[in-house]
Amino acid sequence: MGENKAQRHSLQNGSRCKINHLFDGATCWQAAEEKVDGLHLCERHALEAKLEGQIECWGEMLFHIDLWSREARRRKRPGVVRLLNVERAKATAAIERAYEDLDVVRRRDTPWGA
Repeated sequence: MGENKAQRHSLQNGSRCKINHLFDGATCWQAAEEKVDGLHLCERHALEAKLEGQIECWGEMLFHIDLWSREARRRKRPGVVRLLNVERAKATAAIERAYEDLDVVRRRDTPWGA
């Protein structure tokens, strides 16, 4: 946590959001407050990047859960399959929450957003 605060303080000295390094043509004039994957981003774009990263990670978890589930079914391990189904439900719910949060962040700065 202390490292994050130190990064934020040093970034507030006039550095601008570098979102245009990720997406051609995207411009953000907000002050950079956080460093994400080596890029200085404003709070909104940093949150978007973090949520998108979470979604990708949970997607990878689902991929592995599916692999392990197939193997557990092949080995006739119904208990393991049940446990993996619980984990699949948790991962799916986490992805849905992250998408909802991402939608809120993206709507927040639009004229029709809340």
